[in-house]
Amino acid sequence: MASKIQFLFLLFLSIFSCLPIASTSGDHLGDIVKSVSDAGYKAMSLTLELTLPTLISSALADNNSITAITIFCPPDEAFRSLEHFRQPPLTLLKYHIAPVKLERKDLEPVLPLGIKINTLLHGHPIVETTSSITGNPSINGVEIKQWNIYNDGHVIVHGVENFFDPGYQTILYPMYDGEVLKDSNNSNMITIKALGQIVFVLVFMVVPAMILGIRYLSQKQKR
Repeated sequence: MASKIQFLFLLFLSIFSCLPIASTSGDHLGDIVKSVSDAGYKAMSLTLELTLPTLISSALADNNSITAITIFCPPDEAFRSLEHFRQPPLTLLKYHIAPVKLERKDLEPVLPLGIKINTLLHGHPIVETTSSITGNPSINGVEIKQWNIYNDGHVIVHGVENFFDPGYQTILYPMYDGEVLKDSNNSNMITIKALGQIVFVLVFMVVPAMILGIRYLSQKQKR
């Protein structure tokens, strides 16, 4: 009996050790929090201290192949602008964490524009853009102000000038709504909703226009 328990315990440790993101967040949570706080993002550091282990555990439960995350930290001023919440809702925090490694070289230069980046908030991606004022890389129109506040290869933290507005993607990039079909790079994605819209256009607009055109040419030839 004891040997079975020891075997299960060792199996659990071996599986857990294969999840670098989990071990990193657990072992280095204090380092992450301190780095974010030292960079001037006091409110976000406290929020991450309370929520980061839960967020990562939830992400791994949904997709155990995640090996890195990128966190975008809004400044303290953005937290004070939250009128109805003492702390940002968990859904909003998930919207600021991408389950992928995004370093400066991956976001700069930002070409092509409008690249979709999935977040921990399932079905609600962020969009890589360029700041209209400075030309620097931005997310959902929000400029990235500070790179690599923390970076251990598995957890990367960047500072941004404000919270991301989910409405930005919904209004300007509605083709990214709905369930996603992942490509081989797990980055650019085509949505089922977008495919449905394409089929609708082809069937109900392009095809009838072609039929009318053929009829018109046929009648013209008869004359």
